[in-house]
Amino acid sequence: MSEYKHGAFASIEKTQDYIAPAGVGTLPVYIGRAPVHQLEDASASIGVPLLINSYNDALAKLGYSEKWHSYELSEAVYAHFKTSLGAIGPIVVINVLNPAEHKATTQKVQEITFAKGRCELQSADVILNTVEIEGKVRGTDFTAEYTPDGSRIILKDLKGTLAAEQLKYWETNPTDVMEDDITQALNTALPLVYQMFNKIPTLLCAPNWSHLQTVAGAMLSAAHKINGHWYAYCNLDMPSDASVNTIETAVAKKEECAVGAGASLYWPMARKGDRVFHLSTLATMLMQYTDYSNDNLPYESPSNKPIDIAGLCLQDGTAIQYDQLQANVLNAAGIGTAICWGGKWVLWGSQTSLYKHGTDIDPKDRFDCSVRMLYYIANRFQSKYGNEVDKPMKRSRVETICNDFQAELDGLCDVGAVLLGNIRFEETSNPVSDMVSGNFVFDLETTTTPPAKSITVKIQYTAKGVSVLFGGDE
Repeated sequence: MSEYKHGAFASIEKTQDYIAPAGVGTLPVYIGRAPVHQLEDASASIGVPLLINSYNDALAKLGYSEKWHSYELSEAVYAHFKTSLGAIGPIVVINVLNPAEHKATTQKVQEITFAKGRCELQSADVILNTVEIEGKVRGTDFTAEYTPDGSRIILKDLKGTLAAEQLKYWETNPTDVMEDDITQALNTALPLVYQMFNKIPTLLCAPNWSHLQTVAGAMLSAAHKINGHWYAYCNLDMPSDASVNTIETAVAKKEECAVGAGASLYWPMARKGDRVFHLSTLATMLMQYTDYSNDNLPYESPSNKPIDIAGLCLQDGTAIQYDQLQANVLNAAGIGTAICWGGKWVLWGSQTSLYKHGTDIDPKDRFDCSVRMLYYIANRFQSKYGNEVDKPMKRSRVETICNDFQAELDGLCDVGAVLLGNIRFEETSNPVSDMVSGNFVFDLETTTTPPAKSITVKIQYTAKGVSVLFGGDE
């Protein structure tokens, strides 16, 4: 029987975690540093892919810190699970920070005083499992844990016996992580994503690192045929320091950047409050969100879609302002950015990093969504027919593959994901010498759906309407 109530009531409920919606197909992979020193045991969170489904999941596997310039994977976690746009995931993260190796050269010693059974230590870099108080046992005499924002440690007296004490601890040194650590993770950990989770990695992002030419080049290389099969699209950043602080310097700097059809390049950075985002992170999140809204088909560009920011800035937070016409100068050079349009901030630019206005480019390489749809079709064919390998290639199996995948292509045409899609088994592509060796080729042609990069109306004045003044026909 329900409780009888008469009056105004309130109850404090348990925090509801941000949970990503079910059925998301696009899988971003982030490479960088995470504050795993906040964990009691970080050994399972170093150098391997970690599947993150929610914010609380990230806390348990990675920790969290607002110090994004040192722990950029926390930026990715926030972008996917904490912005006002809503949670979107899952994501895979590969952390390269090892607290046992990337740490200060000397142990720190600090005098602390407990008041009312607790004490705070202001530091975001303390390696949690190294915290000790002379003559005391952690977990028996006292506890130590990070605050939710990762900015400080709270120490609690469990027995009421602590007062003025000597605290010892080690701090991590995230600057010890080098670009070689990132490129190595791309070569060794990225191929494990499919093996561990049976999921195809489709987006690559390395915020705070991809502005380095060696890292960007390694990402473009690693994203091509992961495990010998899968294609992933890269979101890259340009430098946003004092040397690249205007549109003109950004356009000039692009000539030195590693670029390719399989990547978008972004400048500058974005801000909201005290937080500074890499646009590559926001673009990756937005691609996943847009794909999810389109039944997991990547045929729509994230350009002109809302992002949760308040402005643009350089790496140090210095504000930058420009309008759409000025932003188009960046787009013409193959650089994506963001603008304020229609009362909201949106990502702006659908061209790949290979694009440059006025130069010849293969039509398939022009737009981010076109390249990603080609990747989708390639990945889909391989994953769908991998089980057919080593089966007898009878005439009926050839027809089954053609008919089956043609139905998929027809479905893509029906929703506008492509304008045309045909698959055939041609004699010219399958010489007898290849077939007797067990090698068979199917030819597929498709026309990806281009985005409406510009929409123009031609307005012409006419004097015909003057006749209405005389009561004539309108």
